[in-house]
Amino acid sequence: MSEPLLEIDDLTITFPGGKGQWPWQRQPDVRAVQQASLSIDPGETVGLVGESGSGKTTIGRAVLRFIQPASGTIRLGEFDVTGFGRTVPSPYRRAVQVVFQDPVGSLNPSMVVGDIIGEPLQIHFGMDASAREQRAGDLLEQVGLERHHLERYPYEFSGGQRQRIAVARALATEPRLLVLDEPVSALDTSTQSQVINLLDQLQRETGVAYLFIAHDLAVVRHISDRIAVMYHSRIVEQGESDLLCEEPRHPYTDLLLASIPDPDPVIQPGKSQRRRELTVGGELGATGNAPEQGCPFANRCAHVMDVCHDQFPEPFPFESGGEVRCHLHTTGPKLEGRPLRALATPTG
Repeated sequence: MSEPLLEIDDLTITFPGGKGQWPWQRQPDVRAVQQASLSIDPGETVGLVGESGSGKTTIGRAVLRFIQPASGTIRLGEFDVTGFGRTVPSPYRRAVQVVFQDPVGSLNPSMVVGDIIGEPLQIHFGMDASAREQRAGDLLEQVGLERHHLERYPYEFSGGQRQRIAVARALATEPRLLVLDEPVSALDTSTQSQVINLLDQLQRETGVAYLFIAHDLAVVRHISDRIAVMYHSRIVEQGESDLLCEEPRHPYTDLLLASIPDPDPVIQPGKSQRRRELTVGGELGATGNAPEQGCPFANRCAHVMDVCHDQFPEPFPFESGGEVRCHLHTTGPKLEGRPLRALATPTG
């Protein structure tokens, strides 16, 4: 087996707390990510899924070196990302690129498409104007657009076309890893499918690896080889994509799956009932600062035990690969790695 391209080990990221009620008071630091570990192999797609505020985008920003972690390590090939100083090496910027959620905000409205795609070609490869135009045209055709689009401005394109331009710009440096931060959530359903299929095709052509960050587990399953599920700063489950979605081991993963609407009127009532069984203590999303100890999902879990409030569970590995962090698997012979649905009724 090949060595992982990206290795994230025991990553913790905190942000300074805001001001308190009085000038001399200060709110506690915000624990955005706690002890997260994740790896991506060359040419692989790993989906990082969770609700808003779970910390998934923060991990992506740390990989891009937009923020500095409090502890833990990030390595990409020969690069020790957490060991970088104030200046990030140009070879790393070339090796890791990003596609943001909003193609309107990520594309300079005062530049034509040819200059948008050509800018990284000039910075990283020193191409002259003629070579940049040729390469930018090739990239546009690779993402399904035409060469004559080089002279147009971003506002002249649809949302899906703008996202294709953003992908072309990201591919211009021939990266080894693309961080895709909610790349299709701003698009309509049919356009989402087109962009997802394009990303799949581009990966086969270029061999680039993807860290695919999203909140929609159905979309993540479609494109990912493996999935990591985050809740309130913690990675609670990860494993092979289809197996994780067919046989969830963590109550939060099961709840995410039960929350995906199904157009079949026979299936949807059962999913709604499953969600009601799994949800206690309010809405799905988490609010406030993440707890330092205990499972962050404990207050909303139908299977909660006393130990869930006291300590965060150790990883429980699966024979098929992947792992879950849930006391249902590590405390007593309740599940021992079997799918959560093997538990007939909630215990708490």
